[in-house]
Order: sequence, then C-alpha cells, then structure tokens
Amino acid sequence: MNFLPTSQYLIAETDRLALLAFKDKIKDPFGALISWNESSHCNNWTGIICSRRHPSRVVSLDLHSMSLEGSISPHIGNLSFLKYFDMYDNQFTGEIPQEIGHLSRLRFLWLARNTLTGKIPRNLSSCKSLKDLVLIQNDLRSSCRA
Repeated sequence: MNFLPTSQYLIAETDRLALLAFKDKIKDPFGALISWNESSHCNNWTGIICSRRHPSRVVSLDLHSMSLEGSISPHIGNLSFLKYFDMYDNQFTGEIPQEIGHLSRLRFLWLARNTLTGKIPRNLSSCKSLKDLVLIQNDLRSSCRA
C-alpha cells in the first residue's frame, strides 16, 4: 500500500474540495458538470486540467458557454496552481470574489458575457502573472480612484 503523509493528502484534497464547493453555488441545467462528483478524480472532470507535475493541482478551469448559473464561490481562491480561468458566456451573477486575488499563478481570467455586478476587486493587481483579463458585457465598476 502507498500512503500519503497527512499534509500531502490535505494538499491533494484542497483543489478537489474547492471545486466541489464552487459547484455547490452553480445551477447546471444541462448537466455539463455531471462528472464533478465525490467518486472521481478531478482530472477526469469536464473543463478541468491538472498539472502534469502535481496531478492533484488544477491549472485550468474552462467552463465557457455551458449555460451555468449562480455565483462565483470564494473557494476559487484555494486553487493556488490555477493559471487559466474561463467562464465566458454563462449566467454568473453577483460580485467577483476578492479571493481571486490570491491566485498568484493566474495568467488568463475570462469572465465576459455574464451578469456580474459590483466592483472589480482591487487585489486583482496581486495576480502578478495575469496577462489576459476580459470582463466585458457585465455590470462591473472599477475600484480604481481617478
């Protein structure tokens, strides 16, 4: 048998649990996320790509054009290896959670064509690797002062 030390097991579970918490905030009328369940590894879930080097760590979350509804869970901030986050063309509402600012490896954030509201989180500037930010066709306000 192969046992992981407790700390490694908890790290391996972090991303899977964050994704399940994220899914709990979502209505999925067409069953696009049916593969997201307790009994399968998140690398086998729709829209998920895990790191080759760290197979339990999510590097890509691609949920564009899946007719998903709901809010973006603050648990998204626990996906510390996330580089690519695409929720383009869905029906997400509410504010962009501040926890997205914890994603220091994030390179691509595409949240366009939803109905997100509120201010764009100031701490997005903490995402030093961010190269592509697309937020058009929402009802967002800048949090920068003129």
